[in-house]
Amino acid sequence: MPDPPGRRAIVVGTEPEGDAVCLDADELFGLLTPQTVELLRTIAREQPASIRETARLVGRDIKNVHRELIRLGARDLVEFEEDGRARRPVLAYDTLVIELAIGPRDSSPRE
Repeated sequence: MPDPPGRRAIVVGTEPEGDAVCLDADELFGLLTPQTVELLRTIAREQPASIRETARLVGRDIKNVHRELIRLGARDLVEFEEDGRARRPVLAYDTLVIELAIGPRDSSPRE
């Protein structure tokens, strides 16, 4: 069964395929901190009109929120809609699916 529209996969340590981004484990854990997850959830829930409003909603400094949103945008997790002088952060997808390979990707049985 195909994934529903709006689904996003972050695949760690493998080549991207389909709707996926390739991150290594260190980058993943550096990118998706508790503060970043709160930021993403706030954008999804409140649909702020600007980066400034986003910062106000999460109670954080606008410079820090801007920097974090730019990092998320560089990894295609957040997009920006231009509205005059304001840049509105918008989630690229509503769900993040994380696949973290722990061992070798070879699925052949071991003796």
